[in-house]
Amino acid sequence: MNTKLATLVVFAVAIGLVGNAYAHKDQVIGDYKVEVGWTKEPPVAGKANAIEINISKASATDKKSTTSHEGHDAKSTDKKTTKHSQDEKKITKKETKHSHDEKKPTKKKAKDTHNHKSAGVKGLAKSLEVDITLNDKKTTLKVVEDKKQPGRYTAKYTPDSEGHPTVHIYAKIKNAEIEGSFHPEKVEAR
Repeated sequence: MNTKLATLVVFAVAIGLVGNAYAHKDQVIGDYKVEVGWTKEPPVAGKANAIEINISKASATDKKSTTSHEGHDAKSTDKKTTKHSQDEKKITKKETKHSHDEKKPTKKKAKDTHNHKSAGVKGLAKSLEVDITLNDKKTTLKVVEDKKQPGRYTAKYTPDSEGHPTVHIYAKIKNAEIEGSFHPEKVEAR
């Protein structure tokens, strides 16, 4: 009996580790697939890190399988008034602390990190707006494009405390505005 219990515990721990091996979150917003996560996982308070954003054209399969932009998490529009609509809406403590309990998108395996079927959308570094809110502290991030990988952008960020962050992005691609909020992996204590 103890052998069965030990095997079950080992199996449960292994599944938990595999699930956290790749904690990037993705959403299909309009015609684009946007993926957000940490460059170093798990993120630890006080250790330098960066937010990674991958933007590519969404495939038909991506559009069918998306589960993550219900409600206010993501939107795409051609109207110019959308840009600051979420900035005006203050994130309450309850939303910030419990947003990780909302329906989460499907996690992908680590081997899929940069394996997009379509080419990434390049040239957005100057217009891509990214901010992160951690424990009610909002920080605007400076975005840099990866010259070797089109559609991959990074923004340096060192979390100062543990907690559940919310990353908000806004971009204008051609005539479409895309906007979304993502809930990457929790920042752990030092």
